[in-house]
Amino acid sequence: IFQHDKLPQYFNAPFEGIDPALIALFNSPASLAVFPVDQMDGGGYVMLVWQNNFDFTDDFTEFALACQAKINETARLSTTYYTLEELKVRFNAILQTVPQSIVFIDNSGRNSWLNARAASLFNLKSGNVQPSALSEAMQKLRNRASNRNEIDKKAEELFRLKKKKADNWHWIFNEPDFFVLNVSCTPTVSKHVSGILWIFEDITSQHLFEEELKNLNEQLKEKSKLADAQNKAKSEFLANMSHEIRTPMNGVMGMTSLLRTTRLDEEQFDFVESIRVSADSLLEIINEILDFSKIESGKLELEEHPFFINKIIEETYDLLTPRAYEKDIDLLYFIEPEVPMEMIGDMTRLRQIVVNLVSNAIKFTPSGEILTTIKLLSKKDNNYELQFSIKDTGIGIPQDKMHKLFNSFSQVDSSTTRKYGGTGLGLVISARLVEKMHGRIWVDSVVNKGTTFSFTIGLNAGNQIKEFRPLPVQKELAGKSALLIDDNLTNLRILKGHCELWGMHADIFTNGPDGIAAMKQNQYDVVITDMRMPGMTGIDVARHINKKYGKKIPVLLFCSTGHFPSGHKKDRELFTAILDKPLKQLYFLKVLTDTLSQSGTVVKKNNTDKPDQPQNVPLINDHQIRVLIAEDNLISQKIIAKALKNIGYNCDVVSNGLEVLLSLQRQAYDIIFMDVQMPEMDGLQATRKIIETYSDKRPVIIAMTAGAYEQDMQDCRDAGMDDYITKPFDFDSFYTKFNFWKAKIK
Repeated sequence: IFQHDKLPQYFNAPFEGIDPALIALFNSPASLAVFPVDQMDGGGYVMLVWQNNFDFTDDFTEFALACQAKINETARLSTTYYTLEELKVRFNAILQTVPQSIVFIDNSGRNSWLNARAASLFNLKSGNVQPSALSEAMQKLRNRASNRNEIDKKAEELFRLKKKKADNWHWIFNEPDFFVLNVSCTPTVSKHVSGILWIFEDITSQHLFEEELKNLNEQLKEKSKLADAQNKAKSEFLANMSHEIRTPMNGVMGMTSLLRTTRLDEEQFDFVESIRVSADSLLEIINEILDFSKIESGKLELEEHPFFINKIIEETYDLLTPRAYEKDIDLLYFIEPEVPMEMIGDMTRLRQIVVNLVSNAIKFTPSGEILTTIKLLSKKDNNYELQFSIKDTGIGIPQDKMHKLFNSFSQVDSSTTRKYGGTGLGLVISARLVEKMHGRIWVDSVVNKGTTFSFTIGLNAGNQIKEFRPLPVQKELAGKSALLIDDNLTNLRILKGHCELWGMHADIFTNGPDGIAAMKQNQYDVVITDMRMPGMTGIDVARHINKKYGKKIPVLLFCSTGHFPSGHKKDRELFTAILDKPLKQLYFLKVLTDTLSQSGTVVKKNNTDKPDQPQNVPLINDHQIRVLIAEDNLISQKIIAKALKNIGYNCDVVSNGLEVLLSLQRQAYDIIFMDVQMPEMDGLQATRKIIETYSDKRPVIIAMTAGAYEQDMQDCRDAGMDDYITKPFDFDSFYTKFNFWKAKIK
């Protein structure tokens, strides 16, 4: 409360919308009382103005302060009221627009509320309603539900709980229309109000979707069981088919091999050889189909074993050299020095890829060369990414036919299939194997110029890495000079690279006359020449050098295995050594080292051995070794018995596992060749029984299985068999197994 003469100047502000007489009174009041009101937004004042002087007594002051308190209280109530009104409007707007039906029931039983959607659901008015009316409507709705018993049971459980809360409570209705409500209730408790908030959400579409998904999952489960059963049946069928096909194939190939060792005239030998080649081709097709089936059914597993990377190519070339020689194709390979020599992976499957690609290259290359290269792409710790490339000089592949290459049972065109044959599975199998080895495969080709198949794989290597540098810079070879003569320029470059890696100097020439002419200008420590060259052959080169220089300069000859001209036996003496083509790098190094060392001794390799003469036939026949053959197939019995007889061993033969056990009761055996599938008692059962009966005094058991799956091999190992051999087998493999285990018998 201020006197007029003490009123602050900021009260002298202009007044708008007020009676001028009042303005005049405010501008010149006799007395003035001001009551601040701070609770309202922005604040304000209540002022009392007197025209005449007013006596502000203590009683009036007390009265004025009481008025001020009431004014402020009224302002607070007004603010609270408007705030609550705003919240109520906002809250109601939200509840009325949400898609759920919302109901609140006061625990006192005096009040309840529902939004518009709930009102429509319960056929009531929205807003505040009588609790009894709402409860009756909810009960009526619940009674209509098709799962009423389930709802009542849940309600009993709910209302027995201290905290009455429920979620995902489904009320399902079939009439008049199908719909599903997802019901939830939550206790709401405050200082003055308590009750339960109910939410009813229409989830009909979601429920139908979940039911459909559930049905689909059930169908999928049933179909998955059916697919598993079909896969199992398929695997069993393939295993049985493998056995049924390989057993007679073993008879064909075994009898053919035995027949080749008998005395045959030239025409008879040609007939037998035709049977052998046809049998090999048929076996290759069978293996491709079975491999493809294993891959398709997910039964193919890769193994992890250490191996030498060069063996992949060299063993492939050993297998395919005869076919390449028939078409006058040079097989070449080069491995970059950075590639580790010793790797860890599935050597068998990697070699299968290379065999497929090189075999294809030979098939579609009329003449020329095939070059296989291996290079290092990347390295991280002991993980290596390698790239293999097989490049040929064949017929090439049109660009518009490329897409057919990796399709099952497909070749570039039907005329190709008729002319070259094959199942069309080789590339498909190779591509799938590359994928399993975390790599990729692709092809580049130019029609009538050649094709290059490339693929990458990831392999591991041990901690002790050896790069592909077999004893680089040899002291026996360092500073030596070599003259290389070959009409194949690619081979010359590879040979030159090897020689320079070992510290030698090498000059290359593509024909004999140029090479001989170079000898007049330069002095060479060794001459290396190819056998088959146009104009002047390797023998002609050696004759000329021998005539002019005598034995001072050693001459090495490259000659395809077993194909030194039969009419030139005396000319063998012209050469210090004869090297097989395709070249094996380590053997080439050894021959060069022996040739140029001080001793100069080189063992000449004789290539005139009969092709099927076993390399592991024992030199001394030990008749103390007792062998039992368990085989139910009569032809297989004859083959194995004859194979053993050829190397001086007799054997006993039985046809099933029960007869094996009876034979062991009569006498002891050192080795049992045990067929896996036999009547009455199979080889696996018989093996388990032998181990159980004889323990560590049992004989060596070698399984003979026509099963082509890894699981077949694992079954043999699990049964306790010492080793296994897969049908059809060649005699070299059979003798190798026999001699290996014979040596272990004390």
